[in-house]
Amino acid sequence: MDTDLITKVTQVIPRQDGSELKIVVEQMTGLGLHGSLWIYVHRRETIDHPWILLSDKPHPNWRSMSVNDYIEHGRSEIFQSVSPGEILKLIHMIGKPMTSLQVTV
Repeated sequence: MDTDLITKVTQVIPRQDGSELKIVVEQMTGLGLHGSLWIYVHRRETIDHPWILLSDKPHPNWRSMSVNDYIEHGRSEIFQSVSPGEILKLIHMIGKPMTSLQVTV
């Protein structure tokens, strides 16, 4: 049975401060034709502001930071903005049949 599989998932998450985060998880094929997942996180201050792509790079001095400094300032912009659980929830959907999606109106 041919089934269309989910290869890209996007979720917009509103925050209490009025900002929004958009998490995008996409299945890609590399040069060796092996699959990999690309994860992007965008943020905007309000609905009227443009989306800004967040960095996945940690602070340049993250290795020399104390644990508390790393938690507050050393992690990448992505992990300062979203939790690993919010990302894993979307990763879990990749590869599932499109019919597994629930449509709410």
